Order: sequence, then structure tokens, then C-alpha cells
Amino acid sequence: MFAARFVAPWALASALVLAPRLALAEDAAQAGVVEGHLLAPCCYLQTLDVHQSELADTLRAEVRSRIAAGETPTHIEDDFAARYGDRVRAVPRDHDRRHYVVVVFGVVLTLGALLLFFLLRRWRTPPRAPVVTAPASGAVDPYEARLDQELADLDD
Repeated sequence: MFAARFVAPWALASALVLAPRLALAEDAAQAGVVEGHLLAPCCYLQTLDVHQSELADTLRAEVRSRIAAGETPTHIEDDFAARYGDRVRAVPRDHDRRHYVVVVFGVVLTLGALLLFFLLRRWRTPPRAPVVTAPASGAVDPYEARLDQELADLDD
């Protein structure tokens, strides 16, 4: 009871202080995603997040203010594509292929683990002795009879 009276105000105060910072961090992350998906319309060579020009600075400020106003990144990208043409998109709409890297890495890692498992299993099992079957007593092996005949011919 005593601790609850002192912990609750601190938790509330920290939540009130951290909430705006977290919202700003989330807005900055969303703005970074939008800026990474759009090319600078002055040269179409670099994305907005790395290009250095007055137009890029203006467009970055616009993206950040629109994100802070509550617009979705998809709506902002569509608006830029409507203003500057579809060429402004660095990543085609709904075709962001960066997640394929994770999928391919996972498949390669899984296949490597399976290969290692089977190799270790093969190396740990002792080799099997070859099974030699002797002919039944009384049965004559044609190869053995031929070998005996050829050896006998050589002795003569």
C-alpha cells in the first residue's frame, strides 16, 4: 500500500513525459519510410532521405508535417506520384521486395542446418561391416571353378 502511493505518481509522470517522445519517434520513423520510398523530383537519382537540395529539404519538411498531421504514408506517396508522376516512386507501389531477403536467408539457413544435421548423423554412425555370404556347402561357384581351372592351366 505504501509503495503503491509513491510508485503510481512516478509511473504516471513518466508516461506523460515519454508519450510525446514516443509519438515523435514513431512519426520520424514513418517519415523516414516515406522519404526512402520517394525519389527527389529534381534529378530522380536519389531518394528524399539522402538527397541534398532545396527541393528535397522542402519536400522532407512537407512529408514530416503531413505525417504529424495524421496522414498515412500511403496517401502521401500517392499524392507525390500524382504531382510528379509515377517516376517519383523509388519502390513500385506494393512491391517492396526487402522482405524477400529475410525469406531467402531463412530458407538458406534452414537448408544449411538440415545438411549439417545429416552430415553429423552420418559421421557419428559407425561404418557397417560388409556382409559376406558364403555359398552353401556342396554348391559350386562357377567363378571359383573357372579360376581353379585357369590356375591349373598356368601350372602346366
